[in-house]
Amino acid sequence: VVIIKQKSRRRVELLGIITILIFLLLLLQRMYEHPSSRIINLLVFISVSGMLAYQVKYFLTGRKVIIRPLYIVAFLSLLLIPPFSWFAILFVIMAILEKLALTPEEIGFSNDEIVFNGLLPKKIRWTDLNNVILKDGIITIDFKNDRLIQKETDDEEDEDEDASEDEFNSFCTERLK
Repeated sequence: VVIIKQKSRRRVELLGIITILIFLLLLLQRMYEHPSSRIINLLVFISVSGMLAYQVKYFLTGRKVIIRPLYIVAFLSLLLIPPFSWFAILFVIMAILEKLALTPEEIGFSNDEIVFNGLLPKKIRWTDLNNVILKDGIITIDFKNDRLIQKETDDEEDEDEDASEDEFNSFCTERLK
């Protein structure tokens, strides 16, 4: 399995932070308009603000941020604390999209085929290819129809790699014969 470097992670994380800030504004509006649930909303506001501050600290220091738990809290609070809000569905969708966006792309190589992971896995037969090579952290897949895929691999994720570049390239050369 070759893991591809993610380039949009920071944008997804920033979008998550902005979305949770919008949720906090929505929560403030609910506290103002519905005094009967003000204490519960205030507790949720304080909790989410603290969790968000922790994630913003991670974001600013360049570490990985995971907003999904905040999306779940937002969903549950909008769903369970009166008044019910249809915005709850937005936060479930955002949690799912964040999971999909932050799952690293992987390319699996077997004796029979190559599989690109994703929502709908894409399978490629070895007979459809001219060449596959891994060199200096870049995987190149050359198709017989003159299509070319080049992607940078994620060296941090491949620390426990099973094969060196030479072994991988030898494996691919054997499959292409």
